[in-house]
Amino acid sequence: MPETSSKKDRVRRTSSDATVVSEKPEPSSTWQTEQKDLGSGNRTGIERKQILTLLVLSLSLAIIVLDATIVIVALPTISHDFTISLKDLEWITSLYALVFGSFLLTWGKLGDEYGRRRIFMAGISLFVLGSIIDGVSGDLTQMLVGRIVQGFGAAMASPATLAILTTTFTGKARNVAFGIWGATAGAAAVLGPLLGGYFTSNPAFTWRWAFYINVPIGAAALIGAAIAIKESRFRDPKYTTDYGGLALITLGLSALLFGLIEGQTYGWLTESEPFSIFGVSWPFTGFSLPAFSIVSGVILLAVFAYFEIRRARKGKVPLFDFSLLRFPGFRFGLFTVFIVAMGEFGAVFIFSIYFQTVKGLSAVETGITFLPMAISVFIFAPIAGILANRFGPRWVVTTGMVLEAIALFSIFAITSVLTPVYDYYPILVVYGAGVGLAISQLTSVVLLSIPWQKAGIGSGANNTVRQVGSAFGIAVIGAVLVAIISSVGQADVAAEIAQNTLPMSAKSILDGLLNSGLSGGVSQLPAGLPPQYIPVVMAVFHDAITQGTKWAAFTAAIFVSFGALSSLLIPNPRGKAEVKVAPSVILRRAEEMGTRVRAVIIAEFVAIVGLLVAISWDYQQNAFMRQWFADNASPLGFLLDNYLGSVLAAIVGTGLIVWKIILRQSTSKAAQS
Repeated sequence: MPETSSKKDRVRRTSSDATVVSEKPEPSSTWQTEQKDLGSGNRTGIERKQILTLLVLSLSLAIIVLDATIVIVALPTISHDFTISLKDLEWITSLYALVFGSFLLTWGKLGDEYGRRRIFMAGISLFVLGSIIDGVSGDLTQMLVGRIVQGFGAAMASPATLAILTTTFTGKARNVAFGIWGATAGAAAVLGPLLGGYFTSNPAFTWRWAFYINVPIGAAALIGAAIAIKESRFRDPKYTTDYGGLALITLGLSALLFGLIEGQTYGWLTESEPFSIFGVSWPFTGFSLPAFSIVSGVILLAVFAYFEIRRARKGKVPLFDFSLLRFPGFRFGLFTVFIVAMGEFGAVFIFSIYFQTVKGLSAVETGITFLPMAISVFIFAPIAGILANRFGPRWVVTTGMVLEAIALFSIFAITSVLTPVYDYYPILVVYGAGVGLAISQLTSVVLLSIPWQKAGIGSGANNTVRQVGSAFGIAVIGAVLVAIISSVGQADVAAEIAQNTLPMSAKSILDGLLNSGLSGGVSQLPAGLPPQYIPVVMAVFHDAITQGTKWAAFTAAIFVSFGALSSLLIPNPRGKAEVKVAPSVILRRAEEMGTRVRAVIIAEFVAIVGLLVAISWDYQQNAFMRQWFADNASPLGFLLDNYLGSVLAAIVGTGLIVWKIILRQSTSKAAQS
């Protein structure tokens, strides 16, 4: 883009009607780039020079996304080799996402400041180094170190990738480019299990090649970046590194994640097992460390928001620009991204464990089982770009998430120990279609809703929310999985002992394994178990994991359903030429939009109450869930029992709707008359 473009207004539509946002660059800022503005506002085709850049960006994105999923199929084998529990497996997947998300905001801004290509190449190099550390790791600690390094490198490269993509393509060509980019991300996400399964099942490679594969791909991406991508930056003299904000958000997110994962071990509200580190023990038995950690995390994130707002008011550049939340597409888009990421990534995590333990599939067979989903994502992601040009991205996103929710609820309905694997194929196709439609257009909506000068920090915020959502999704859905495994498994053990098919001496050992998330390896039998009891214990494990998978899928479906509802509040921009509109027309359209928004809010409220009723109904039908809530989170169980929480939500929500929409609208009309 030429330097003279920094002196022009950047005009964008933020709705399909007439809402226009115009913003000028700050006087003290300079836009520097060697890139040409290769796309015109309404051109749908992609020029030859842009294709190579798109390929390089897609390749680099592929290894970042691939790393989040390629290891998933290998997790049961890693659990066996390292003798670790389900909770430890959650750390392997969540820690990468946490570090990735925590540093994205900082590196998004530093990429704008010091050059997107430079930061991008440094990040890919660091990512490859972390992959090597993971590949040679000999225990869980070494692997977690490698995951931290990988997450830090991904945090450097990912926002630069999106910023380069946003500044290279414009108009309808950008929608098409995002469709291809989304296809690459989606296909890499679900092809990862296939590659991970192949490496894990092949003795010539082992699971370590799930990390080594990043080395040649990363090298190819670096060579391509050096050839194809020109340097671009947005220098801001007022920018200084926000160390305080970085510390607050990292500590806050880490505290929340620790509480969500370790609550399974040390207790959610009261202490169920003593916690100690370096000889120092947690002193409060009536209030568990995970509960304290979750509360502390919420407080730290609130302080982070206050700190960043004050920093912006003082004229300093914040780590997260909360002023961007005034753009509806950015605000509701990020909220939707967070909710959906919680469901999408957690679902793949639990399905991999279920297929390999209960259904007895090998790692490569599990990867092949995910292949219909991969093909579906690859087909529907480019189609999403074309549909967005015609109907607007909002309806594409909403349709995609509705398909995802239907697929997850279907898995909840059909899953049992005896369910054949081929029953999942059509459901995975529907799920992949939903992911393909939603993932790329959500990103497009978020970035197209904000001024072009904020491309780096906007893409960093988008990726931060997605990664943090995936980390918390794995933690929350993993907690549901472990909780159901524990409660169902212990009930099954008690039933088998009552029928004299298991000795009483096995109860304490099996209960300990189930409570800790099958410590010692997923579905690994305890040492010294007599051979005649092995089939019974395996049946107990399989039933517990199956029930855990069912309810974890239900939890993921609830998350995605809320995401589908929140997507209805996203503006619906289309790639049309600007048209001058008379003020009277703008006023009339604004009133029409206000009516539509009110209707959407009321419809969403009704749907949310319906979902709460469904959750309460399931709670009352599931004895294992009631027991778990009674033991670990009785206040929440009290709200779910007898539909009390649903009734309270209906009363409060109705009051807010009457006050904010009906009464205020009547007051406004009276004032105008």
